[in-house]
Amino acid sequence: MLGIYISIILVVLILFVVISNIFLRKVLEKKQKESEENYREMVEKYEVVIRNLENKIVEEAEKNSQRDHFLIQQSRRSSMDEIFSTIGYQWQEPLNSLSLLIQDVREALQFSEINDQYINTFTKEGMNEINFMSRTINDLRKIYQPTKQKCTFSISDSIEKALSIFSYSLKNHDIHVEFEYREQHMAYGFPNEYSQVVLMILTNTRNAFVTNKVKNRKIDINIGTDDCFLVVDITDNAGPLEPAFLTSMFDLTTTTRNYGKEIGLFMTKIMIENMDGSVAVKNTENGVQFRLTVPKAAS
Repeated sequence: MLGIYISIILVVLILFVVISNIFLRKVLEKKQKESEENYREMVEKYEVVIRNLENKIVEEAEKNSQRDHFLIQQSRRSSMDEIFSTIGYQWQEPLNSLSLLIQDVREALQFSEINDQYINTFTKEGMNEINFMSRTINDLRKIYQPTKQKCTFSISDSIEKALSIFSYSLKNHDIHVEFEYREQHMAYGFPNEYSQVVLMILTNTRNAFVTNKVKNRKIDINIGTDDCFLVVDITDNAGPLEPAFLTSMFDLTTTTRNYGKEIGLFMTKIMIENMDGSVAVKNTENGVQFRLTVPKAAS
């Protein structure tokens, strides 16, 4: 009898284990199925989040692209304003001279002074003024014509072009420039764009002189070398900037020296960086120093 009871107990235990295993397997399968469903739901939610983030990134990129396009167009308009302003300064004196020559013709006619010598003098002086005005237009057209490819160019020549174009503006505002053309410092980059950068900095400095009503106005331009780079320092005595402006001097939203948005300075940064160079600014005792750094040309 004892053996029968033991056998029955063993059979019951075996049945319990089998049933328990079946139950546990079903429970585990159910849990696994629920986990898989939860995982799929979680994956789908994350996919939705990722798609939304991607869409936002694309939208922001499009907005930034539109903003950059707008800023570039705005900077071009600002550059055109500077061009017309420069032409106005450059043409002011020649136009005055031509006006005096023309007025003198009527007086000469009244006093019977018109002869071959008078006509020759009138023609020579008139053509000199007209040729000067023509050169001004050609010089501006050249430096604002983009350089298609990087090339070897003379830093001194590019600076001289900018100074030549800006000469009348410097003269009219009594600004003295110290720049000694000593040797051919050859750089590698875009020569026309480099002249534009110098012209923009000169314009910035002229405006600062006028705004701050500085006397004894001076600009010093020095060329130096630093390992594989050429360094040009343009230093003025137009008064220092507030320290807060120095770190954001080349941002589009920065207003410097109390006379407006410096879009031109933003463009100088882009142009110099496109030559694998850099532009920096710092205060000096009496003004501001711009430092332009561009690669040297290979020997």
